[in-house]
Amino acid sequence: MKRRVAIVGAGITLFRRRMLESPKELSFEASKMALDSAGLTLKDIQSVVSGSAPDAFDGVHMKGEYYLDGMGAIGKPHERVYVGGGTGVFTPIGGWWNVASGMYDTVLCVAEEKMSPLHPHPQYAFWSIFDQILERPLGTTLLWIFSLEMRRYMHKYGIKEEEIAEVAVKNKGNAVDHPSA
Repeated sequence: MKRRVAIVGAGITLFRRRMLESPKELSFEASKMALDSAGLTLKDIQSVVSGSAPDAFDGVHMKGEYYLDGMGAIGKPHERVYVGGGTGVFTPIGGWWNVASGMYDTVLCVAEEKMSPLHPHPQYAFWSIFDQILERPLGTTLLWIFSLEMRRYMHKYGIKEEEIAEVAVKNKGNAVDHPSA
């Protein structure tokens, strides 16, 4: 039997340099905004799904558990997901699975990311994912990898650089009037 699943509230913190707030505080702020917009409280939430980048990015082991109190997951079933650059998209998918399966009726999804205070820069963590003999001497970065993938996509589907540029212009245009951008 298929269950209908819906997002009934959302919260997003301001997208800017946030040196004074901890990731726990940002998680709390976004969670509260989402609950308020849905007309719910933590008592209404049966489970929490959190998404955050790999632990190496900010030096916190088991980040999902570390942020539990900030996101309101104390005493509730909790699941942490991360899939590289798609964690923000995958977090609500994890919530959908929890509800669609019939396991829970209400799930709070919290995607958290705060990399501004990191030293050294998070890019250094990515250098360990490449082959150290063949790829590292090339100066491989994620932008390098994504560029190769984009070029292949453009070749396969006959996409022009101008069309890719139009996507960037559209996305930046959409962000101009966003209150959290």
